[in-house]
Amino acid sequence: EEGPGAGGRQSTKRDGEHSCDIGAQYLTYRHTDTAFRPYLDELKVTNVVQTLSKNQIINAPARYDGEDITHYVARNGMNATSKYFMSGTHVHYSNKVARLLKKDNNQIEVTNTDGRTATFDAVVFTIPAPQLLEIDMDIPNEERDKISDITFTPRFTLMIVYEEAPPFDWTVKYHDNSIVRCTVWDNIKRGVGTEPTLLVHCQALYAVKNIDIKTKEEAGEELLAAVQEIYPELPKPIKVIPHFWRYGQVYKPYPGTPGFIELGSEPLILAGGDSFFETSNLQSCARGAELLEGRIRKRFGVPVDSEK
Repeated sequence: EEGPGAGGRQSTKRDGEHSCDIGAQYLTYRHTDTAFRPYLDELKVTNVVQTLSKNQIINAPARYDGEDITHYVARNGMNATSKYFMSGTHVHYSNKVARLLKKDNNQIEVTNTDGRTATFDAVVFTIPAPQLLEIDMDIPNEERDKISDITFTPRFTLMIVYEEAPPFDWTVKYHDNSIVRCTVWDNIKRGVGTEPTLLVHCQALYAVKNIDIKTKEEAGEELLAAVQEIYPELPKPIKVIPHFWRYGQVYKPYPGTPGFIELGSEPLILAGGDSFFETSNLQSCARGAELLEGRIRKRFGVPVDSEK
């Protein structure tokens, strides 16, 4: 895992005594989604997630509203969902793959950016697909062209901590502002912390226009100014932490959205993740993991009913 911890775009930023979800803000579950229900039940019974009342969300987009929808948040941060499903595994964090080399014994030698190597029987990528093109490995030209066409919407976000703040009648609010898309009182949403902590998500168009023009700090200053204009009653913050997501949500996925693709069969090299689905959400992650598991089991002859 390239990042310093679990979560990816469900990351929870921790800075001293303060913390804040800086990517995904909540999990939206449609009651008709029976395939995802077992995963949600696990998260609920283990108290990883709890319900977020729809009354706390103002101006929610239509896709996040409706009688057949329930929202969930993670008290310990949205990355707690990733940590739960990764429990029992050994993960090497801050570890970025630089090269893949197929060996004569039908194995794969993987080299990271620090020059360390390890050999595997199969390799599975779940990174945003455009990042595959940064790795030194053989990718068929046809697949390379399709991967090159995959696009994501970027996002600038800003974590703002106040010593105190006036009360508001919302926890999550969506805006039509040209810069600000969403504001979230993270401490109220999760029910943690004593100091008010506001998370600001920018508009997608703002991020697209400024992706290679503004630094995250420059965008953070504009986000802060916009928030102060929207809410002039807010005091001066005691801490601001900007963040930039180059790969926010998939915008143009892989053609046909197959769930995953094979970059090699002997040895097995797979690429999955939300690049191969219509939407970026936890449901796509779960379905993608099932499809990848099925292919790996088939390759190594492991029955579906086996726990191996």
